[in-house]
Formats: sequence, structure tokens, C-alpha cells
Amino acid sequence: MICAALALSSLPAAPAQALSCGSNNGYTCTGSSDQYAGGFAPGVGHGGFGGGSCSASRTPVVFIHGNGDSAISFDMPPGAVSGYTTPAQSPYAAFKAAGYNDCELFGITWLSASERASPQGNYHKPATYQTLKTFIDKVRAYTGKAQVDIVAHSLGSSMAMAMIHKHAYQASVRRFINIAGGIRGLQTCRLTGYQSALAQTCNAEAYVYPYDHYTFGLYPSTGVGFYGYNRWTGTGSSSLRSLPASWSGIRFYTLTAGLRDQVHCFTTSWAATCDAGALYAPASNVIAQLDVGVGSTAYLYDWDWADGSPLNLAGGDYNGVGHFRSLANTGAIQVRMLDTTCSSDCAATYSPMNGPAAVR
Repeated sequence: MICAALALSSLPAAPAQALSCGSNNGYTCTGSSDQYAGGFAPGVGHGGFGGGSCSASRTPVVFIHGNGDSAISFDMPPGAVSGYTTPAQSPYAAFKAAGYNDCELFGITWLSASERASPQGNYHKPATYQTLKTFIDKVRAYTGKAQVDIVAHSLGSSMAMAMIHKHAYQASVRRFINIAGGIRGLQTCRLTGYQSALAQTCNAEAYVYPYDHYTFGLYPSTGVGFYGYNRWTGTGSSSLRSLPASWSGIRFYTLTAGLRDQVHCFTTSWAATCDAGALYAPASNVIAQLDVGVGSTAYLYDWDWADGSPLNLAGGDYNGVGHFRSLANTGAIQVRMLDTTCSSDCAATYSPMNGPAAVR
């Protein structure tokens, strides 16, 4: 999915970067699509970054972008929010400043240019899971590490979790950060109906031949037969929200903008539950779930994806931290989640200076 002028900060400037956002429109970066280096050539996807004249000592991080986006947007500059100091660094730069090197930071663009241009048509499917698995296998081989950490945004979060489930890949993942993922589906998708050729992102679980339950969209489950049924967004043990309990070896974290996320929450009819859309069900290995939303709560308009855009009034970011800035502004939290054993204090170097971080 499915940023304003930057304020000065007292934080140190980021060191030289191997990844460059290039120019940006506030939501996506438009630099070179292929920024691989050091002989790293995964051979899958539509560009990405990672590799260099170095070796990995930390667990490598794999960044998985959201709908309509690309890998290089993990270098998106943070956006200014009134009343708070703007973070000095993009997520990628925050990891570099914390000592990660180019052989420990990798990203893949898993959407083609045409798919990025038509985000309403993108949904979960086995071919994408294979692309993500192959890329991570290549990262593991390149770094010599058995496991990776995953930082995933929006549709990339649910896509990565479905990949882990499909390929029984949990032993290869150490930690997982879900940023604004549609873990419980998108309440905005109820307005499209459970099967729509015009908004396939919002469809329920596939139910026509050849049936494959790994093909699905983010329609919140109704639990009624095939008509709107979606085990992934429901409440069962195999739902996205409940899967962490089955994967006890992975430490899970969530960053959400809650009611400020206008991809999840731009709706009148189902506003009461939309702020929980990115949250996992409680489990011993769900370490921290933080609401970093700032600004206006979602306008209570019913929105039906008719324009095919996931940017709906900038996703809530035009005057605060919403769907996109919950990624771009929170690099300091992401680093702590992967590089420390934080739980209640994962936002210690971020909040309150850069914005709130309420425990969910």
C-alpha cells in the first residue's frame, strides 16, 4: 500500500550511504531501481539494493516494501511534523549510522513498474512468495548467515508472512518488524465487496478454480462460507494476526499509525476497529506494538479505491505521521527493535522528541 520540509535536528548526520532515494514525491523514491553492489546479483525481482566490499557480522536485514512502492523508498527522508523534531535519517541511513554495513542491508523491489502504477490490482500470490524466498536465500548465501531480520511495510508485511507460511520458512527468520501491515485486513476494503476485478488488493480468499487459499487480498473476513471468507484476515490460528504464536522462534514487532493511517481507516462505517488493523494477537514472542501516529484522525469518509490509489490524502501523512511516515520517520525505533533486546523501551531514542509511541 498499500512525506514537507525537513526541520533541523541535533542528531548526528548519517554517514555515506550505498543506497540513494534520489528525488521523491513524499511517498516514493525515484532514484535508480538497481543499486546492488559487491557482486550481489539475486536474479529475481525488479531491482533493489545490498552488497559491497564488506562482510556481514550482524544478522542481515531484508527490507520488503509495500504496495505501489519500491525497495529504494527505505531511504525516504523523514517528514516534518509540527511540534516535533524531524528525525535526521531515513530508515536505511539510521541502520548505517548504527554500524550496519552494506553487506547487512538488502532490499528487493518485488513489483514491476506496471504493477507499481496500478496498486489496486496487486494481491497475495504464490509467485510473489517464491520471489521473496529466492531473494532471501540469495542474501543468506551471500552473507553466510542462516537467518535474516525482516522489516516490512504495508502489503509487504502480509506478503512476507504468507511467504513464511507457504514455505515453512520460519527457521530462517530471526526478527520481524511489521509496519502498517494489513494483518487484520483493511476496513476500507469492505466498500469494494469481497470480489472485485477493479480492486483485487481488497478481495477475499480465492474461491474459484483453480482454488488456492494462498491467493488472497485484504478483505476482512466475514467467516461465512466462501462469500467473503478470508482465513488470513480472520481470527483463526492460521490468520495473519495469530501466526506469531505458531512461530515461537521469531520475535515480532509492530509499528502502526492507528487512527492516523488513512489507508486502514478512511471509512465511516467501520471506523471503530480500523485502528487495530496492523496489530498481532498477543503472544509471548510479540515483543512490542507501538502506535506512532500523529496528526488528524482519519476523515470519516467512505472510500472505495475507485481511483486505484493507495495514497488517499497522503495516507494520513499530509499533516502528521500516517501510513507512509510510520515507516520513513521511525528508523531509530526499527534499529532498536533489531539491534537490542528492547521491549517496553523500543522507542527510547525516538519518543517524545520525534513524536509519540504509545504501546498497543
